[in-house]
Amino acid sequence: MPDAKYDAIIIGGGNKGLVCAMYLQKYGGMDTAILESRHELGGSWASEEISVPGFVCNTHACDIGDFYDKILKRDFPQFSKLSGEHVPYQVAYGTVFQEDHTCIAIYSPLSLDPAQEKSAGEISRFSKRDADSWLTLFSLWEEYLKEAIFGKWFHEPVPASFSEPDEFERSLFKFFSDPRARKIGADPSWLVKSPLELGRDLFESDELIGGLLRVAHSGAGLDPLLSGAGVTFLFQLLWLLYFGHWKGGNHSPAHAASKTFIEEGGKVFTETEVEKILIENGRAIGVRLSDGTEVAAKKLVISTLDPYTLCFKFVGREYFDPITVRRVEGLSREQVTAVMYHWAIHELPHYKAAEFCPDIDKTGWLVLGTKDPYAMVRNHAQRTMNMQPDELNPVIYSPTITDATLTPPGKHYCLIEDFVLGADKLSDKEWREYKKGYARKSIEAWQEYAPNMTWDNIIGYAPHTPLDCCNVMQTAPTGNWATIDLIPSQMGRWRPVPELARHKVPGIAGLYATGGAWPPTACASASQGYTCYKVIVEDFKLDKFWVENGYSY
Repeated sequence: MPDAKYDAIIIGGGNKGLVCAMYLQKYGGMDTAILESRHELGGSWASEEISVPGFVCNTHACDIGDFYDKILKRDFPQFSKLSGEHVPYQVAYGTVFQEDHTCIAIYSPLSLDPAQEKSAGEISRFSKRDADSWLTLFSLWEEYLKEAIFGKWFHEPVPASFSEPDEFERSLFKFFSDPRARKIGADPSWLVKSPLELGRDLFESDELIGGLLRVAHSGAGLDPLLSGAGVTFLFQLLWLLYFGHWKGGNHSPAHAASKTFIEEGGKVFTETEVEKILIENGRAIGVRLSDGTEVAAKKLVISTLDPYTLCFKFVGREYFDPITVRRVEGLSREQVTAVMYHWAIHELPHYKAAEFCPDIDKTGWLVLGTKDPYAMVRNHAQRTMNMQPDELNPVIYSPTITDATLTPPGKHYCLIEDFVLGADKLSDKEWREYKKGYARKSIEAWQEYAPNMTWDNIIGYAPHTPLDCCNVMQTAPTGNWATIDLIPSQMGRWRPVPELARHKVPGIAGLYATGGAWPPTACASASQGYTCYKVIVEDFKLDKFWVENGYSY
């Protein structure tokens, strides 16, 4: 049973809470306890042997940016020693076209293509103009956006005033002001355009537009016709270039962070479920557990769960402004719902498209798709009408191309991702039937692209639907892996709602919130835990160690 009193109590041991706890314990000097309902910490930093013993599958966060844990490696030497090495892909992402088995390969700037010239060469096989636009876009990204996003936008709290632009906004307007941007169709109108509109501005070939719309869909799940979502589409295309995975499985930083936190003196209590945040005289003073035990917090309480659980279960709607209640109730969480099938296989898929581009077999995140830019439009339209999509739009994730530690020697692991209905749209029985049917249909479709992907090549598989995703409470009821959708009104300074975006819960002293539903976006980075700590630093007048050490964030 937890002790009676701590300086700080963190509800939930996902990666955001774990990161915040590390900073509170080491740099904030607070006696910190994490209360986690599951059997271990880490949240989306998750890997399990769920398909076949000996095959390590990344069960939540798959694609991992090289910038996700860089502040932890900077600020915690022990974490740096224990955490897994980031392994980039050779081909970051690409698309094989079902119409003729041609393909587009976009190479990783972290490994094979730092200037994106190889990528441009592949694009030029469809359009020389689009290849030139890609090179210009990448050069502008490098100059104006990359460090701004991976640096301050990810690692600074959102501005306190709406009149103050955040780092992403400042950098975008510098980007738009460059004369080179106008030559590729980039101007502030992009802020209100849809992904498809922006794609048409930037590129002329349907192949590139259709392929990239599906690639970006993996990162944000956006309707290609959604006005204002074009910049998110652009952002996804560029930041996904820097992705890969953590060697040995994406759970490795969870172990490293847990050990670091405990060695600093932090306390961890797993299989411990919080029922209520205790509030007295307008201040959070502790929590009540499901067994009735009360644990006191001398200074603060942090919730890392979804906004609904925070506002309506842990606290109570009576503590919030009616506008905030309506906004939280109305949060969108219908779009980012996907199946993820984990396949243990004898040999990697060998695609017919390798005759067109041999490197396509080295792609970490590969769309098996179409030249039709409206494919994902149809996917969204059917899901909006509560219909399971009748077209498969799979992506194949293949981490063992670059990391042999995940499987027995000579064997491999692939994952299929495809966007489907939310968990609450089918019954348990219907989902069980869907699991079997999708396994058969996906292998049949895969074989059309890679003839060696027969059932003889399959050692075993584990289906993971939106219903299975709900085993992590905050993704329920739809099984939304991003907790809430990544539409423009739920990104950056607006995430999850403006009143909560700076981590402080209005009207309740000592109560804070963080997690995947907080700024800037949903991903497995350390950012939301770090920015929450920075807000606490301001409130409690703690030392700004990053300033003292000369860091810019």
